[in-house]
Order: sequence, then C-alpha cells, then structure tokens
Amino acid sequence: MEPEVVEQHQAPRREPELPNGMEKVQVREVERRSKLDVEELSKIEDEDVLDKMLDQTTDFEERRLIRNAMRELRQRKRDQREKERDQRLQEARSQSVAGRAGHATETTTRQSTQSADGSARSTITKTERLVQSSDGTKTSRTTTMESSYVKRSDSKNGNSTFVQTKSSYSSSSKKTGSVFDREDETASRQSSLAALERRQAEKKKELMKAQSLPKTSASQARKAMMEKLQKESGSSNPAASQTTVQRSSSFGVPNANSIKQMLLDWCRAKTRGYEHVDIQNFSSSWSDGMAFCALVHNFFPDAFDYSKLTPQNRRQNFEVAFSSAEKHADCPQLLDVEDMVRMREPDWKCVYTYIQEFYRCLVQMGLVKTKKS
Repeated sequence: MEPEVVEQHQAPRREPELPNGMEKVQVREVERRSKLDVEELSKIEDEDVLDKMLDQTTDFEERRLIRNAMRELRQRKRDQREKERDQRLQEARSQSVAGRAGHATETTTRQSTQSADGSARSTITKTERLVQSSDGTKTSRTTTMESSYVKRSDSKNGNSTFVQTKSSYSSSSKKTGSVFDREDETASRQSSLAALERRQAEKKKELMKAQSLPKTSASQARKAMMEKLQKESGSSNPAASQTTVQRSSSFGVPNANSIKQMLLDWCRAKTRGYEHVDIQNFSSSWSDGMAFCALVHNFFPDAFDYSKLTPQNRRQNFEVAFSSAEKHADCPQLLDVEDMVRMREPDWKCVYTYIQEFYRCLVQMGLVKTKKS
C-alpha cells in the first residue's frame, strides 16, 4: 500500500520591506546608471551602431538619449571635417608661400582645462606661422587663436545637455593678396613697379586731358590747317583745297581703346605662325600660356625650345615665359603663376598691363622701334 503524498502549498515569498530612505538610494543608482549610459554613448564613434541601438530599444528615455548621442556625433564629425579642410587649405597656402618666400616655420600649442566636477572643458589652440624670405630681409608672422568651450548640465530628471561654443581669431603682420598689392621681395622690383605706376598715372592724366578738351578743337585745327594751305597755294577756291585734306582717325591724342587695339595687333603680328596661338583678346587667348611663350620666343629664340611646349601644361608655360622675360628683357613678373593657373580666363587688365611693361622693356633694349626712337 503506497503512502499518500500530501501536497503542501507554500505561501508566496514576500520581498522584505525596505527601510525608510532606501527607495531614494535606488533612484539615485538608476540616475547614475543613466548618466553612465550617456557617457558610454558619447564614446561611440560609429553612427551605424547607434542606429541599430535605436532600432532595438523601445524605451522612450533610451531612444531620446541615443538620438542626442547621434546628433552630437554628427556635430563632432562636421567639426572634424571643417578642421581637416582648414588644415588642408592652410597647408596648401604654406606650400605656395614657402615656394615663393623661402623658409617657413609653424608652431602649434594647445592648452586644455577641465572643471573639478568634469562638467566643463575649455580648449585653446594657438598657431603661429613665421615666413622669412630667402635673403632674410622680409618676415611675415601670422597668429591664429581657436577656443572651444563644452559644458554638460544635468537636470533633475537625469537628462544631460551639452552646450558647445567655438570662436577663432587670426592676425597677420603682412598682407598677402593680389600680385598688384603685395609687397615685392627685392628693391629692384619695387623701383620697376613704382616706375610703372608713374607711367600709368601720366598716361591716365593725358587721356583725361584729351577727353576734357572741347569737341570743337579738332575742327578748329583742321580749319586753320586748310586756311594755311590756301594761303600757301594761293588758291581762291576753298572747295578745291578741301578735297586735298582728309580726316585721319589718328588725328589728335589717341584714346585708350586705340592704344589697346594697337598693342593687340602688335602681339598678333609678332606671334603669327606660332602653333597653338590665336590672339583675339587680352583674356582667354592668353589662358594656356602659349601666347606669352610665343611672344617672348619671337624676340629671344635661344631662351627655350618652343616646340616642346604644349597647351595642356599651363603651369610650365607661364613659368617659362615669365622667367625668360625677366632674365632676357629685365621685365618684372607682374603676373603670378599660381593666379594664372587658378583662373581659366585671366583678367584682361592684368594681362594688358604685363604686355605693356614687356613692350617698354623691349623698347629700352632697342628691340622695338617707335616713332620717337
């Protein structure tokens, strides 16, 4: 006979009651865990990981924290991209300046301070750049200051808010700009540019004076000339004398357009027969540098081999033309190679000014004959 099994019903186990004040301790622990989660989320650098975490959780508070972390991560990435872009631009500028100016040194110092509770961090970055010319006569100093301030504030419900502030300041002791307003590196170039400015100012005064003359001055001069011819020939018929006098387009002072056109015709005549050269204006016709090379090669054929030049290698064309003109004709390099390469169609005023200076140097050397000479 099997013994009967008596089932004993166990009373449900009751959790021991917490003493007074323990619930507040647990709430603080939950808040600490939420703050720890915020710190862990801020350390994640992969947006895909945060995106997967956002898909897996359904808690409203956790989703809000993950979204905040994603926004902060995107902001950090944007700041990093901007910083890298500024650094690349600064390196490109330093390389171009170092190639022209000589020796360049750059010093960067960073100072970071954090508050005692770790809620705020301040970072100051100072960059000093010193550029010195090859002969040691010119020095340029540029100082850049960047400050960043990040503060985290915790609200009563355990939420964390980050506030970030950035500011930058830059100062320079020397202005580097266009080829016409930056300081020249040698005293000879300063004198040549000063002479060029004086000549241009004199030409401008002459043109302004010619334009300010009354329109009747030309007709009066023509009438006086006709009367003089009549007196010399003794003719009593003014109509007959009028047929011998013809109006000339070059009568009086030539205007700026006629001078520009004459210089353009002169360039076209001196470069006729050169391959890849078709001068129609002072802008796009000079964009690949072949026109400069052809014009210089016409007067100095032994300076370089024109047949080895191609329109595709624009930088080499500008360097060959400007350096050869400066070496053989003592023509200052008023145009910068970097500026010409960067612009697809150069400014016609810059090209026109350079060709004028090259023409003047040729006249001084006796390679170009003028009416005065």
